[in-house]
Amino acid sequence: MNITSILDTFEYCGINCEVLDVGDGWKVIVSEHGGHIFGPFSDSCPEGIFWIPEAVRDPEAYKELIDRKVWNIGGDRVWIAPEIQFNITDRSHFRETLNTPKSIDPGSYRMTRDGDRIHLNMELDLASYNTVTGSLHADFHRMIHPAKNPLRKLPMFGELMEGLSYCGLEEVIDLKVCGTEGVLAESWDLLQIRPKGTLFIPMYTPLRGTDHYEPAGDHETEVQNGILLRITGDSRYKIAYRSAVMTGRFGYLADSDTDSSVLIIICYPNNPSAMYSEEPPLIEGDTGYSIHVYNDDGNSGGFAEMECNMLTVGSPTGIDHSTDRLTKWIFTGPKQRLTAVAQTLLGWKC
Repeated sequence: MNITSILDTFEYCGINCEVLDVGDGWKVIVSEHGGHIFGPFSDSCPEGIFWIPEAVRDPEAYKELIDRKVWNIGGDRVWIAPEIQFNITDRSHFRETLNTPKSIDPGSYRMTRDGDRIHLNMELDLASYNTVTGSLHADFHRMIHPAKNPLRKLPMFGELMEGLSYCGLEEVIDLKVCGTEGVLAESWDLLQIRPKGTLFIPMYTPLRGTDHYEPAGDHETEVQNGILLRITGDSRYKIAYRSAVMTGRFGYLADSDTDSSVLIIICYPNNPSAMYSEEPPLIEGDTGYSIHVYNDDGNSGGFAEMECNMLTVGSPTGIDHSTDRLTKWIFTGPKQRLTAVAQTLLGWKC
């Protein structure tokens, strides 16, 4: 598969989309359906860096996912959290009652373009469960555009980028809400990545995560300046990390059978004064997590997710409007060169 064949599949499925240049010959596809971002694609990586299900190789199979409004169509997406409030109707049976509202994904986005800026807009209504019973109305706007290389102002820029390729994208995410007293909301980015590899979360003080499903167990390792997670796509866990010790960045280095690999870094607006309203399903009232990591067991396609949450809004916070900036930096090339970038941007001695 390459970007042309994927665009052909999207056309067959009736998906309206835009192609955006994100640097150094790399492109992403932004779909109006669900507001997903696919890719990035280049001649050196024709199938794209982000995970996409095998069904995309069969237009009929992928169209079935689209027609059924299945959320798991690949790429990078932004939902509205907390999951415990909008996606789970009974926390004592959280697995059985977990169901993403169709108003969140695929939603009803309207996509427009202004040069290298793609806009996604929608209004939606959500029912609230567990924490507060009620409803929420949201105005949701996302603007996607290329992001400049974060290394470009460093004196050792040329040395760091030798043999590497860079692309990047930034989203400005605007959420405005009104609803029942006590209902909270926050923008929630979920990037589906391809196993296998290692994810690093730098921390000011290393602190192990809180499990949401099956324990991460040996997948999680505490190191001097953060947490390492093995991403495998064959053993399910979901683990959350507290905002108070976060730096606002985390990264993923893919395994490779060759000398060439991929480094994905997410830079997000971590703010420990914000509430971060997501709760583990079985620990009521436990909030304050700005990063979640999901590792699939293979039953949903064998992907993993780098997830981060934005500013909490809603009546309990006294704020009904948030604007967040979220940036993805992606480097490809020899693994030895990527480790130098990881050291520079994350403090990761990988």
